[in-house]
Amino acid sequence: MTQPVPDRPRSPAERFEPLLQNLSRLDRGRLAALRRSLGDDQPGQSVPWLEGVFLRSGLVLRSDRQWRALAVVAGLYALIERPSGDDLPIAPDHRPSFGQTFGQLYLSQDQRPSTEKRFLALLEADVDGLPYALRQAVTLLKAAELHPDWALLMADISLWNHETFGERVRRRWALDFYRSAERVSETDLDPAVLPTGTIVPEPAPSDEGDTL
Repeated sequence: MTQPVPDRPRSPAERFEPLLQNLSRLDRGRLAALRRSLGDDQPGQSVPWLEGVFLRSGLVLRSDRQWRALAVVAGLYALIERPSGDDLPIAPDHRPSFGQTFGQLYLSQDQRPSTEKRFLALLEADVDGLPYALRQAVTLLKAAELHPDWALLMADISLWNHETFGERVRRRWALDFYRSAERVSETDLDPAVLPTGTIVPEPAPSDEGDTL
């Protein structure tokens, strides 16, 4: 008798694929509004309809800080991408973290010190400083025609303020950044280090306010 194949664990990024799909289907007017919202005093305050997009995507945000962080990522998506409204391609098996993509930028610039400084400022940003630091970093990627993995970026940003997982996200980004910059393969690394794409268990509901 054939045994059923167990479902593979869902990666954190997959939870945000519906949001990415819904953002890609927004009309030009709303995409333009999202881009303008990057100048809001409070991220997302000029696009209250974004709440409906989050809900249609199956996301219930438990804190204002999470809402604002994802509103920034949504605005940056609208700044860089020009979606056609078609279905998104199947999610890749390997998802580059933001650190890996930024490391590629750093390497392409012959390891320019100002680029490394920008990345380190992003890692040090708290929730309030994250919108500015992330916008500056993504703008540099845009100038080099590099695109982050948006779903994984959303997943990581949603954990930014978590007591445990937030530090793991930063550590993974740093590892991936320098691994890309120095062309170090995963086989050369300490196996105890959290690698790119590791499935991070979702926090228990009691962690309300720190995660999605």
